[in-house]
Amino acid sequence: MASVLRASVRDIPVLKDARRSGSIRPTYVTLGLLVTGLLAPFMSIPHLGQAVSVSADGRTQSFTSHKRTVQEVLGEAQIVVGTGDRVIPPPSTPIWSGIRITVTRAIPVTISIAGDQREVRLPAATVGEVLILLEVAVGPMDRISPDPSTMLTPGMRITVERRESREWVERGPIPFATKAVFDRDMFKGQQVVRASGQPGVRERTVHVEYADGRIVAMQTAEEAILSLPTPRIIAVGTRPVIATAGPFAGKEIMSLEATAYYPGPNNFGGPVGTRTAIGMVARRGVVAVDPAVIRLGTRLHVDGYGDAVAGDTGGAIRGYRIDLCFNTYEEAIQFGRRPVTVYILGRP
Repeated sequence: MASVLRASVRDIPVLKDARRSGSIRPTYVTLGLLVTGLLAPFMSIPHLGQAVSVSADGRTQSFTSHKRTVQEVLGEAQIVVGTGDRVIPPPSTPIWSGIRITVTRAIPVTISIAGDQREVRLPAATVGEVLILLEVAVGPMDRISPDPSTMLTPGMRITVERRESREWVERGPIPFATKAVFDRDMFKGQQVVRASGQPGVRERTVHVEYADGRIVAMQTAEEAILSLPTPRIIAVGTRPVIATAGPFAGKEIMSLEATAYYPGPNNFGGPVGTRTAIGMVARRGVVAVDPAVIRLGTRLHVDGYGDAVAGDTGGAIRGYRIDLCFNTYEEAIQFGRRPVTVYILGRP
């Protein structure tokens, strides 16, 4: 504009006669009118507006605004920014022609991280964006529900389950077995512990998975035997004991643990019924034995009881035990349980 004015001024003719005569006022008036005419168009144009675009609540408004900041433009567009809403660019940003303003509404959600629950309002579109805004670090084994790509809805519940795995090594005993060896130099009924037995040692590596600090899975990843168990050895005598004097001289002697039973309605220590395991009538003189120790049908004499026949068996009669049958409940109660000497009178 200055160059135009200078050019215009240079083009204005000045009359020498007027200068000499001192009458120059018409010339200045003419110059003033010319300058005023040149500036008038510019002085009459108001402040130029800026083209803006505002996107919020699923719709976009495009218009010309004379406002100076983003916040003022939002007010002009009658858009209210709530708590937690995100405005891009920030509200204090000066506007320019072509600016695009975006308002992302905050959505209320509930998030639980390793059992710690809280409610938040965030301007996020997906579950993944919520985690980013909250700066939640997600481990490689952690589980997120719903999936991070899921679009947010008001009131949605988001769960971050902390997952981890560990391994530990534990040792445990291997039980030892008990073995019996027969010794012909020991009398029947005698038992001697030859070896006490030692448990073995087993080592295993256990893989454990945790969810929010709780064990949810456990399995053995590796197992090794560090030492084998050694068995307990019991020597059992097989040599018969022979009576050398008295009415049973020359007979084999055994020391047994005796119990008593009555096969009637108030049975004591034995089965209910009138027949034994081999079909004999249950009565006094019929006793139950372990066939592995005394063969069924063997004739016996039991001190404190009398002559008897090994004619029955019992689930609890194992090893060096004998169960004596009585004709009355009172007799069985009176006999009770005691050690007895048994003479083998004859084998079948």
